[in-house]
Parts: sequence; C-alpha cells; structure tokens
Amino acid sequence: MADKLNIALVGCGARAQTAHLPYLKKNPRIDIAALCDVDEVKLATLGDRYKARKISTTYNEILNDPSIDAVVITTPPHLHHPMALAALDYGKHVFVEMPIALNEAQTKEMISKSRRKKLVLAVAHDDHFRPDAILMRQFMERKEVGELTYAKTGWLRSAQRWGHPGWQEESLKSGSGAFLTLGIPLIDLALFVLGERQPNAISGMAFKRSPDLEAEDTAVAQIRFTDDTILVVEVSWILHEPRDVLYLNAYGTKGAALFNPLEIHKEMFGRLVNVAPAMNKKTLGPTSYQGQINAFVSAVMGKAPFPVPIEDALLLARISDGFYRSVKERKEIPLKTRGS
Repeated sequence: MADKLNIALVGCGARAQTAHLPYLKKNPRIDIAALCDVDEVKLATLGDRYKARKISTTYNEILNDPSIDAVVITTPPHLHHPMALAALDYGKHVFVEMPIALNEAQTKEMISKSRRKKLVLAVAHDDHFRPDAILMRQFMERKEVGELTYAKTGWLRSAQRWGHPGWQEESLKSGSGAFLTLGIPLIDLALFVLGERQPNAISGMAFKRSPDLEAEDTAVAQIRFTDDTILVVEVSWILHEPRDVLYLNAYGTKGAALFNPLEIHKEMFGRLVNVAPAMNKKTLGPTSYQGQINAFVSAVMGKAPFPVPIEDALLLARISDGFYRSVKERKEIPLKTRGS
C-alpha cells in the first residue's frame, strides 16, 4: 500500500466538521481525496477549505473512483448500513459513525461482508480514546471507589438549542431516535469505563412528542449486568433543560467516579475527597478524535488492529434491539453477552 491513504468523507454535517475533517487533515498519512454531501454550497466551501481533490453530491461517483482507499461515513444513522455495504462492495475500507447500524441484523451483515472482503470496518468509539474516560476506567479497575453498586448516565439536550433540526428530523422519521443516536454512545462509554462487566438484560421506555414520528425523542433504560449491578440511561433532545447535560456517575462502596468533568471522590479521613488530577478540557475531544482517526489509518495500513473490536459494536446493536423489544413488549429482555 502507498505511504498515504486516499480517504473520502460522506456526510458533511456538524459532526464531520468538528470531529472528523480537521483530524483527517492533521494526519500526515491521509489525503482527503473526496467529499460527498447533498448540500452543494456546503460541499463547495468544505472542499475548498480542505483541498479535496473531488467533491460530489452522488455517492456512487465517489465509490467508482478506484484511487479512493477508504470511506468515512458521517451521515444520519439510517444511512450507515446501506452506505457501508456499498463501500465494502467497491473494495473500500470503512470508518462509520456510531451507531454502526439500526439493528443487530444490519450490523452482522456489515461485519460479515467486511470479513469476506478482508477490509477494515471500524466504528467511531470516541470515548475509548478520551484521556478522562481512560483515567476513569483505570480508577474503576483499581477499585479506587470500592465495588460498584450503581451507575447512571444521561445525555439531555436542550430543546431550545436543538429542537428537531435537519438530519435529526429525518432520522426520527426513518426510525432512529434518541436511544440510538444519544443512548448508544453513552452506553458505549459506560461499558468502556466500567470494565469487563457483561450486560445480560435490559428494560426500557420510550416517548415521542409527535405521533407523526416513527422514533422516540426521549428514552429511559435500565441495563442489568451479570453481577446484578445496574446502569440507568436517560436521553432526550426535547426537554426544557436550560443547557445540555451529559454525565456518567459510577457509585462504589468507598466513593464515586463522575464523568464530565472527571471527579473521583474517595472516602478519606472521614470525608469525601476528589483525587482526580486536573485535566485540560479543551484537549479532551481533539485528543479522542485524532486518536481514533490515527488508529483507523494504522489498521488499514496493517500496522496494528483497530483497538476497539468490532464485536463491541455488535453488543451495542444487541442492546439497542433489546431496548426496542422491551418498549414494545413492556418487559425486561435478556441479552446475549460478548462473544455469544
């Protein structure tokens, strides 16, 4: 393989502009060969800014270019599966935003095809590369806050800020709602930080403000692990919160570990003391975005496997399927664990 990868990015929305394009540009082993989006004005602006060799509103035109080695997919979730399959059919390696697909069946199809084609299929697991998430995981592994008793996580987006803009509205109408879009990344973070715990059951409730939408804009779930600890998840983008809230709290027998910002509260001298080191908040996101892009490039070039196994994405898809089945059947649903 050549010293540089020719990468095309499809879907030039806010996520692509903040978490992908700047870090693709910074990697010396990458050439941004092409950009693809339905918005011609935005496409022209970004194409000029990042010196893309080709811009196109047609995905097949991008795939038909034999010089392109890999595709980064940052479109709404319901497009991930068909776009990834098409890219794999054309012999392109694929890096896709989370969630990988809408369900377990689609995820299995993508994994199977990537293996048959001997191509890299990787998913954006930002938080596995975040210094504060990595440090929180280390504290949990060392049992600095004792044995885990309970964990909760949430992502509540202010309705005043977000409403139902663009791709979000499209996703809601196509069946990918708040649990998939917000909840799955949170659960991925929680599973990473909490270590090797195996989820074995899920129960959930979902709500939508408008009956015209196929998917929920608010969701609550409880995941039970094999050791009988639980994780509670709450997500929404239509609540009247004055500001966005994103958190992960893990409570142990000797303290608590809190994320965003990172705080590690331990019982010391008869009181709780925060022992977390100071961290530069401005570098946390950029470090994670650059880290996962660099890891993808190394995987494609055969230097090292992508550090997050694709089976993690499959587990998340099973959790998602279990959630929606629980909502429909109004009962707790058992889950297959990793490797089963």
